[in-house]
Amino acid sequence: SGAPAPPGSHPPRLLDWATAATIPWDVVILLGGGFALAEGFAESGLSGVLACALLHAASLRSLPLPALVGALCGCVTLMTELCSNIATCTIVLPILATLAQALGVDPRLLMLPGALACSLAFMLPISTPANAIAFATGRVEVGDMAAPGAALNVAGVAAIVGATLTYGVPLFGIDRDAGLPDWASLDGEDGTEAERLGALGLRGSCG
Repeated sequence: SGAPAPPGSHPPRLLDWATAATIPWDVVILLGGGFALAEGFAESGLSGVLACALLHAASLRSLPLPALVGALCGCVTLMTELCSNIATCTIVLPILATLAQALGVDPRLLMLPGALACSLAFMLPISTPANAIAFATGRVEVGDMAAPGAALNVAGVAAIVGATLTYGVPLFGIDRDAGLPDWASLDGEDGTEAERLGALGLRGSCG
C-alpha cells in the first residue's frame, strides 16, 4: 500500500533464499567468467602482447589475403568459445585494427570478418547465452555441443571469408589493391610501424 514499515520491523525481502536457490548459478558464473576473462586480457596487457605477436609474425605477412582472413577468423572462433561474444569483440577488434595498419591493408578486410566470427559460438555453454540456456536444462551435455558446433564453426568461417572477399568488397566500397586508406592511416599518412603502435598505445607492449 506504500505505507512505511512500523518501527522495529524489517521491510519485505525482494528475493528469498528459496527463490534464489532455483537460479542456475552455474550458468551465471560461466557467463560472468567470460566477461572477467576479457577484462583480465585488457587490464593485464595480454591483449597488447597478442597484438604484437601477430604484428611480428612473418608468416602472416606472407599469407595471401583469403588465407589471412581465414586464419584470423579461425583464431577468433576459438577464442569466442571461451569468452562471451561481446567480450571477444572487445578484445579482438582493436588487435585486428592494429594488425591491418601494420600490414597496410584496409582495416575492414580484417575487422568485418573478425566481428562476424565472434558470433560463431556453438561448441561450449560459456560461448553465448543461448548455449548456456540449453545447457542449464540438464538435457544437453558439453559433448552434444562440441562435435556439431565444430562443424558449424568450420562452415561459418568458410562462409564469412567467401562473403567478405566477394560481395562484401563492393558492398562496402573496399579497394583490395589500394593498401591502407587515408582515413585509417596515422594523421592521414602511412607512418612507420612504431608510430602506429604509439598512436594505439601498444609501443610499450611490443618493446
